Amino acid sequence: MKSEEFRVWLREVKMMTSSTVNSRVKNCEVVERYEGNLDTLFSKDKLSGLLKKLTYSKFDARNNANPSHNIPIDGNIYTGTATYKSAVTRYLEFKEYSLSSPSQSNQEAIHTYSSEKIFPKRNMNMDWPVWELPSSSAILNLARMIIPYIRFLHPSIVEAVVADNEKHREVWKRNLIERNIDPDFYLWEKSSCAFPGIRRHSGSQEISFYKKQIERKNFQINEALRLDDNTFPKHIWSFIFLDSPFKNKGPSGYSLAHLADHKEYKNRNQYEFFGPQNHNIKFHGLYTCVSNTIYLPNELLKTTDFNSDIRILFLNKIQDLYGSICNIIHPSFRVKPSIWNIHDFDWAEPAGDLANIGHFLEFRHQAIESLWQR
Repeated sequence: MKSEEFRVWLREVKMMTSSTVNSRVKNCEVVERYEGNLDTLFSKDKLSGLLKKLTYSKFDARNNANPSHNIPIDGNIYTGTATYKSAVTRYLEFKEYSLSSPSQSNQEAIHTYSSEKIFPKRNMNMDWPVWELPSSSAILNLARMIIPYIRFLHPSIVEAVVADNEKHREVWKRNLIERNIDPDFYLWEKSSCAFPGIRRHSGSQEISFYKKQIERKNFQINEALRLDDNTFPKHIWSFIFLDSPFKNKGPSGYSLAHLADHKEYKNRNQYEFFGPQNHNIKFHGLYTCVSNTIYLPNELLKTTDFNSDIRILFLNKIQDLYGSICNIIHPSFRVKPSIWNIHDFDWAEPAGDLANIGHFLEFRHQAIESLWQR
C-alpha cells in the first residue's frame, strides 16, 4: 500500500481532517495484515473480491452470521466491518485517481487538482445573502396549522403516574442517593418521571457504550443507572393504546417529541422558564416524564425544535393541562408566558384512558426494581 501518497490524497483531495486521515490509513494497514497487500489485490481485480468479503449486512448481524473476512473485530461486527470497507473503498478511489493522471507523480497530480480545481482564486469580500424570515403573523398561522395534530396524554394518565411516584418517592430517592445520583434530577415533588434513573444517552462515548462498543467495566455512567435510545418514554403510550411495551413501531406517520429539554447540551430551559440562573439542577427526569412528551406528524416535527414562540406556547399548554396535578419541571422553575393565548387555538382532545394503566405501572415497577440490581 502506498501509505504516504494515500495520506496526502485523503488530506488534499478529500479534505479530511488529520485524525480521519490517520484512521483511514490505519484501517487499511489492518486490512492488509489479514487480507493481503492492497496494491496486489487492486492489480488482480480492482479490490472487488476484497470489498465483497467486507460486505456484512444488518440481516447477517441479526442472524449472527460469521463475516467472510479474516479481520478480528472486538465489538460490533457490523460496524467494524463497515469501517474497514469504507477505508478500502477510499483506497480504491485513490488508486483509480492515480491511474487517471499517468503523466504526473501522484503528489503533483494531487497538488494540481487541489490548487486549480478545488481552490480557485477567491473573492474574500463575499458574504451570505440576506433572506426574508417569516413574520410574527406567519409564525402564528403555522402554529394554528400544527396544533390540531398534536397528541397529548390525558391528564388522568399523568395523574396516575404522579400519584404512584409520590407513594414510592422516598424509597426511590434513597435508592438513587445510595448510588450517588441526585434524586432531584428525576423525582422532584409531584414529578411525572416514569423511569427515575434512566436518561437519554448523550455524546459519542455514551452512544458507543449504549451500542455495546465499550464494555461496562470500562465505562462509568454519570447521574443515571441506565442509558436509553428513546424507547422508555414511549412505553406508556404503547401500554395506553396497545396494552404492551413499546416494540419499535409507533403510530403511523407520527413521532415522539419532547417539549422541555432534558439534555444538558444546548439546553434552552433558561430561555423558556423562569428560575435560578446559577443552579446545579439537571433535567434528566424530563426524558421519561409523561407530561413532557407529545406525538407529532413527522412532517411537522422540526418546527417545534427551532421556534421559541411555538415551543413556549406548547409548554403553556402542558402547564394548563397538567399543572394542577404535577410539576412539569423542577419546582424551582416556572414556564414563561406565551405571547399568544392558549385558548385561542383548536387543540385536539387529550388522548388515551386509564384502562391499561395498571399494567403499565406493574411493568415500570419491574423495570425500576431491575435498576437497583445494576
